[in-house]
Amino acid sequence: MGESGGCLPGAPPVVDAHLTQLWGNFAVGFPAGAKLLDLACGTGAVLRSVLRANRELSLVGVDYADLPKGKSKKIKLVGGTDIADMRFKDGEFDGLTSQFGVEYCDIDAAASEIARVTRPGAPLQFIVHHAESPIVEQNRNRHAALAAIDRSSTMQMGRAAAAQPGSDTGMLSQTLSLIARSHPGQTVVNEIAAAIDHAVRFGGKNAAREFDRIENNLAQELAVLGALQSVALDEAGATAFVDSLGTGFACSSPQPVQIQGLATPLAWLVSGKRSG
Repeated sequence: MGESGGCLPGAPPVVDAHLTQLWGNFAVGFPAGAKLLDLACGTGAVLRSVLRANRELSLVGVDYADLPKGKSKKIKLVGGTDIADMRFKDGEFDGLTSQFGVEYCDIDAAASEIARVTRPGAPLQFIVHHAESPIVEQNRNRHAALAAIDRSSTMQMGRAAAAQPGSDTGMLSQTLSLIARSHPGQTVVNEIAAAIDHAVRFGGKNAAREFDRIENNLAQELAVLGALQSVALDEAGATAFVDSLGTGFACSSPQPVQIQGLATPLAWLVSGKRSG
């Protein structure tokens, strides 16, 4: 979604407002000209929040993925970057940020490098996934529905039906209906069912290519959602994450980010400073 997107597209306004306030409060503590580094920045959602609160900052974001060129002259996004091997000077940055990103890296391997590029005393603020958050729960359910489709024979039946126009697709429809009933509220099942139906009815010579596209998208989303579940932290995991930052950082105990109206915490807030 580029610069129009964020870490939580479609989230309720109260969630976006709370996160924006957290970043605004963090940003106003820096003097003019301070340089901040956002780890696993995506397309810069956090940096845009920081910039709205403090226009006098120099902002850089890094991400392992290739990134589109940003429009803001005050935000520099650097893609294709391993957090454990960054091409920045020692002590170059006056602060660190990350939202739903840094926990995906091997923090044990990256901690010394993150510390190297940060000046002593520089504050950090990370917002990381909470294992009980509604974000993780929603995507856990979506992952389960997608996994059910992946384990089923729907793609094979769809390919066979496309290769023999006019063949009976009753078993295919029944299988998809059963998956939909087993995973209520997961509209992605109906979306995939519609895509399969379209490939069978109108794919013709392009049917095989269309099924390849569906299967590739399915595999990619399964990987992304699986990764989210693996990095979401319970209390012990959040404490271990802080410990993994090592001697380079002095951090307080991780605090749950609680949003009014949500029964479970949205995330963990990790705060601290560069040691030394």
